[in-house]
Amino acid sequence: MRALFLSSLLFFTVANGAVEPANADKDSLPQEDQMLDVDTIFRAMGVPYCMRKCIDPFINSTTSLWYMKDVVSQARQVCTLHAQAITCLKNDQFCDHNKIFVKASSSVQYMCATKHVLFERMEKCLNPVVDDVMSICDKQCYSRSNLTAFSQDSNVKFAATVGGNAFIVADHLGPLCSSLQCTLPCVTKKLNSKCALSGWLSLDMLMQPFDAVAVMIDQLSVPLKDLITKKIDKQCRFAVNPTRLNRIRNGDFSAFNMDNL
Repeated sequence: MRALFLSSLLFFTVANGAVEPANADKDSLPQEDQMLDVDTIFRAMGVPYCMRKCIDPFINSTTSLWYMKDVVSQARQVCTLHAQAITCLKNDQFCDHNKIFVKASSSVQYMCATKHVLFERMEKCLNPVVDDVMSICDKQCYSRSNLTAFSQDSNVKFAATVGGNAFIVADHLGPLCSSLQCTLPCVTKKLNSKCALSGWLSLDMLMQPFDAVAVMIDQLSVPLKDLITKKIDKQCRFAVNPTRLNRIRNGDFSAFNMDNL
């Protein structure tokens, strides 16, 4: 369960990047410690080689999101490589028998299959505005900066060297969740202002993996559910609460901050 939560959150952030500097305001070439290290993140989570073999081409295809260049036009390639990753994992039935990748990347499946007709209708409007919206929201929310810092954290690097440690990774998710709390409202509102309803559609898509995790946790025994909730950084607790997730999906972004009241 912890692995699925970590995978969902980190997939959301990792799939928004490849290997690029975090500080958007710097024009100079990045130093080594400013680079996003996706390999370290996956090894820290304990992602097995058999899964990496299947999903790495797909992860690499999402570089347009990190560079924030031609995001809309790259969507079809992302969809194709995601489908190939799923097929690859199915062919190795013992690699991901809990279907963690399928659940963690359910936003992509939602966009590519369930809602592809709606996205295609909005494509002409979205194409010239999405890159700028993502760039503006990144500057406001520090998503790339926080993800890069996470990948360079000495404790996360240690977890990567010992084959992965979910507890160490979970202890360092707070800043990523903080960025997510900022990014989702920012993207939703700005896209809605540019292309009617596109922000709500994007929000609905991005919420999919968190819904899957929250439903599974909600079905656990009360003591176990309480233990998981207490272990998760308070900035991340919205992601395992179905009621709060539903409020966020409906535009009530105050549900992010209920732990601070």
